[in-house]
Amino acid sequence: MAGLLMGDAAFAEYQGRPVAQILDELRGEGLTFIYSSQLVPRELRVEQEPAVSSGVELARAILGPHGLSLSPVVQRVYAVVADPTAVKRAVTTQESPARFIRPEEVVVQTSRYTLTPSDVAANTFLTQEQLKNIPRLADETLRAIERLPGSASNGFSSLASVRGGAPGETAIILNGLRLYEPFHLKNFLSPVSLLDSRVIAGMEFYSGGFPAIYGDRMSAIVDASTIQPDRPRYYEVGLNVFHTSALAALQFDDDRGRFLVSARRGNVGDLARVAGNEFGRPDYSDAFARVEYQVSDATRVAFNTLLSHDGITATNAAGTQSASAEYNNVYGWGTVEHEWSDAASSRLIASYTELFNEREASVEEPGRRAGGVADERNFRILGLRLENRWTGATLDHRFGVEGRYLTGRYDYRSQMRFEPDYPFPGSPARALQRVLSPAPEGYETSAYWDVRATLSRRWMLQGGMRVDTQTYDDSDDGEQWSPRLSVMYTLGASTRVRASWGRFFQSQGVNELQVEDGIDRFYPVQHADHAILGLDHSFENGVDLRLELYRKYYRDIQPHFENLFDPLVLFPEAEFDRVLVDAHSARARGVELLLRLRPHGSWSGWFSYAWSRVEDRVVGVNVLRSWDQTHAINVGISWSRGPWSATLANSYHTGWPTTGLTVSSVSGTPAISVAHRNGERFDFYNTLDARLTRTFALSRGALDVFVEVNNALSRNNPCCMEYEVERNADGTLQYSQAVDSWLPLIPSIGVLWRY
Repeated sequence: MAGLLMGDAAFAEYQGRPVAQILDELRGEGLTFIYSSQLVPRELRVEQEPAVSSGVELARAILGPHGLSLSPVVQRVYAVVADPTAVKRAVTTQESPARFIRPEEVVVQTSRYTLTPSDVAANTFLTQEQLKNIPRLADETLRAIERLPGSASNGFSSLASVRGGAPGETAIILNGLRLYEPFHLKNFLSPVSLLDSRVIAGMEFYSGGFPAIYGDRMSAIVDASTIQPDRPRYYEVGLNVFHTSALAALQFDDDRGRFLVSARRGNVGDLARVAGNEFGRPDYSDAFARVEYQVSDATRVAFNTLLSHDGITATNAAGTQSASAEYNNVYGWGTVEHEWSDAASSRLIASYTELFNEREASVEEPGRRAGGVADERNFRILGLRLENRWTGATLDHRFGVEGRYLTGRYDYRSQMRFEPDYPFPGSPARALQRVLSPAPEGYETSAYWDVRATLSRRWMLQGGMRVDTQTYDDSDDGEQWSPRLSVMYTLGASTRVRASWGRFFQSQGVNELQVEDGIDRFYPVQHADHAILGLDHSFENGVDLRLELYRKYYRDIQPHFENLFDPLVLFPEAEFDRVLVDAHSARARGVELLLRLRPHGSWSGWFSYAWSRVEDRVVGVNVLRSWDQTHAINVGISWSRGPWSATLANSYHTGWPTTGLTVSSVSGTPAISVAHRNGERFDFYNTLDARLTRTFALSRGALDVFVEVNNALSRNNPCCMEYEVERNADGTLQYSQAVDSWLPLIPSIGVLWRY
C-alpha cells in the first residue's frame, strides 16, 4: 500500500529502469499517467539519471529524451503524448549524475502514522490517492484505517475499536475542529461518517501514545485535513451505488483566496424504494464548504462549515418492531493563522456546533410485549482554541489553551409491558416506564504544552503536559493532569527504537448521557495509561517493518449497557438481553507487526499481524470485552499501470466473544447471567475485498470508472444470536440457537468525472 510507512532506506536510481515502471510508481505521489503500451512499451528505459527525483518533473525528465511529453487532463492526471518537436537531450549536467537525498522524517512517538516531515512522529499518512484505491464499503474514508494493525472492525460500522478501546474512545478532528457525533445513522451502527472521501486530502492516525495537544479521548485520534486544489477552477461529479456527489474548487484574487464546496447524498434509500424494500429506507446527505484568504504574507483566515441531515424508517422482517429517526448536525468554525517570525506562529479557532437527534421506536408482539419510545436531544457547543508554536535552537514548543461552553437538553419518554413467560417460560410479568429530561450546562477548559528536544545525534525526546476540567456535570472530578513522554534512539540509518508513556483522560461528553437506560447523571472522568515500545527498520529490498508492543491500563471506567445476544436491533433498550457492564478497571495488551512493500514497478502491498487481549475487571473477575480479537491479519496487494489500478485486500480476525444462555439444572428455566458474559466465541471473521479503477482521458477532463466487491467470497461472518423455545413431546423445553451474520457479498460500481 503506497505510503503506509515512510523513510525509504536508500534513494532509488532511475537510469536503466523501464519508463513505464517509474510512471506507475509515481501513483504513490497521487499522480495518474494515461498512456498506451505502444507509446510507452515495457522495454523503453531511462537513458540517463534525471536531475529531479519526484513528481511531474521526474516524469517529464524521463519521457523527454524519447520524444514524449505530458498533456494535462485534469488536476494530477496527465496523458503521455508524442512530441514531434522534442529532441534528444541530456537530463543531467556535464558533471556526474546528481543524487538527491529525500528529506528523512525524524520520528519520536510510537503509534502515530504520517508522511509529514514537519512533525516528530512515526506514523502512517493516508493520502487521497491511497484512499481512492483501497476497497472500502460505501466509499467510507475511515475504512482505510481498519486495514492497520490494532483496529477491530465488524465490516459494517465506519469506526472500529482501536487497541481494545470502545469506538467512542476515538476523536475525529477536521481542519483543527473536533467533531461531535460525526456519523450518519448514528443509532444504527454508524455505517458512514461525515468525512467525504473526495474532500479529504489525508489523515494522521494515532493508535495510542498521542501528544499533549490532543485530549479527552483514551484510545485513538483521527486528524483529517481537506484538499487544497492547485488550479484556478476544478470540478467533480460522481455517481455510485451508495452516493451522488459534487465538488467545486475556485481560486480568486490572484490565488490569494480559495473556495471549496462539496455535497453528497446517499442513494441507498432510493434503491430500497425501487426494490420495494419495506424493511428500511435510510436517507442522508452532507455538505462541506471552506473559504480561505491570504490577508498578508504572514496572515491567513479561513471559514469552514459542515452540515448533515439524516432520516430513516426501518421495520424488522417480522413486522413486530419499527423505528424512525432524524438527525441534523451543524458545524461552523473560523481560523486565523499568523506567522510572527520564521520561528513562531499562532492559530486561533472559533467554533459553533449544534446537534439535533430525534428518535421514535415501537414494538408490538401480542401476548409477549408491547411498548414505545420518544427520544429527543439537542446540544450546542461554543468553542475557542488558541494554538502556538515556537522553534528554538534545540527545542520545538507547541502550547495552547481551549475553552468550550456547552448546553444540552434531553427529553426521553418510554414505556414497556412484558407479559408472563416472556422471554422464556417462567419469566414474570413486568412493566417499565422512564421519563427523563436533564438539561446540562457548563464549561470545558484545557491547556497543553508539548516540547521536542534533540539530545544528541542518536537521542531525541518529546514530552508534554495537559490539564482538563469540566463543569457541566455534578461530579467533583477537579483538574485532570495528563503527562506524556516519548523517546527515540537511532540504531542506524535504517533502524530506530521508540518508547512512549502517557496518561489519557476521557470525560463523559455533554451528549453522552445514557438516558435510554435510566441514567440522568454524568459519571466521573475515566483514564488510561499507555506504555508502548516500537522498532522500525527499512530493508534494502524495498520492505519496511514496524513492530510494536503495548499495554493499556484503564481506571475508573464508566459503566455502560450492552445487548448480549444481538446488537442489530431497532429498539435496543426494550430487549431482554440488555445488561449493565460495570467494570472498575480494564487491561489491554498486544503485539503488532506491519510490513510494507514499497512500490516496485507496478506493484506494492502490505501485511499486518496483531495479537491482542483486552479484559474488563468485574467484581474481581477478568471478562473479555465484546470486541476482543486474539489474532488479526490484514494483507493487501496493489497494482497500477497507466490508467489502470487494482487493489485486493483480505481481513481476518478471531471470532468475537459472545454469551450463551444459562439454563438451570433444577427448573430447566434459562436466565441471563452477567457472570458468564462473553464466555464463548463466534466463528472467525474474514472478508476478501477488491477494487478495480480505470481512468479515461476526455476532451474535457477525466473519467474514473470503478468496480468494487466487498466480502467477495460471500462469507457468513457471525454477528448475533437469537434463541427460540420449543416444547418436546414429553413436555420438556428445548432451546435452539440461530446465528445471524454481518453483510453478505456487496457489489458496487461508480463513475467520477473530474475537470
